Amino acid sequence: MLRKPPQNVVVASGRIEGREVTLAPKEIQGRIKTLLADEGYTVKKGQLLAELESDQLDAQYASAMANVANLDEQIKQASIDVVYTTKNTAAATAAADAAVSSAKAHLEHSKAVLINSRAEYERSAGLVKEEVISKSAFDSATMNFQTSQADVVASEKDLAQAEANLAVAQASKDTVSLKQQQLRVLQESRRAAVAQMAVAQANLAERKIVSPTDGTILSRPVEIGDVVTPGSPIFVMVDMSRLYLKVYVPEPEIPKLKLGDEADIAVDAFPGRTFPARITQIYEQAEFTPKDVETKEERVKLVFGVELTFVKPEGLLKPGMPADCTIHWKGTAFQLGSK
Repeated sequence: MLRKPPQNVVVASGRIEGREVTLAPKEIQGRIKTLLADEGYTVKKGQLLAELESDQLDAQYASAMANVANLDEQIKQASIDVVYTTKNTAAATAAADAAVSSAKAHLEHSKAVLINSRAEYERSAGLVKEEVISKSAFDSATMNFQTSQADVVASEKDLAQAEANLAVAQASKDTVSLKQQQLRVLQESRRAAVAQMAVAQANLAERKIVSPTDGTILSRPVEIGDVVTPGSPIFVMVDMSRLYLKVYVPEPEIPKLKLGDEADIAVDAFPGRTFPARITQIYEQAEFTPKDVETKEERVKLVFGVELTFVKPEGLLKPGMPADCTIHWKGTAFQLGSK
């Protein structure tokens, strides 16, 4: 016969239950295209359960792809334009700067020639009065002087034009900056377009309804052809990796228990074997023992609900199985059935 449990354990009985998981589209609306599971089906994590179709999503993704491709082409052309303009600006600026240097040198040379021709003109003017030189020699000196004056004026104009050209070439650097800014704007637009494409792609992926875990389908409230909106349930399933035993513990025993306490759970389907579990929830609201308890005497007791989650369900346990548990609130190793 069973010996009386020691004082540092709590023994209770209940039924195994599972966490329900609702599978529904999060962001999209679509029509049910295929259904690959039904109520009662056992499914694996990652298994495809249903597919939605939506012309609007297809159009959004195609539009996003086209927008990215168009921006890629614009960025390509803008990049070429920036490189071309930068090179041309640098070349034009260098040429204009060289022209300014050349014009300055020519002006300095013209001024030097003018100084010499003026001196020669003034000397010839005195000599011709004294009849030391001929009239033709004086005329030649005069012509050289006037030519030198004209050459200085022309050199000054050439320098002014060269400096104006240099200013234009230097100003074209602003054009390079503008084109670089336009390129950055296009690149930023592409980043936004890629983000939009990623959203559209994620929405397309959401059309495939897959199982998030191993489990059993409890209900499937839709049929092929139905239109579902964000949050509309397509499947309700039990997560077989999160099974727990729900028991009711008499009020005097509750102060002994705390979250995390270890327990051993035995089920009739596997005699002589126990499954480890831990307390994961202790209800704060007391209630009378549920009516499905066998005797009226037991049903009038004030109890608290306690949930014990299996550490390793191992795929052997099923929701609805009756089970007995031994909760070790002081770490003993009492086992159901020990003598």
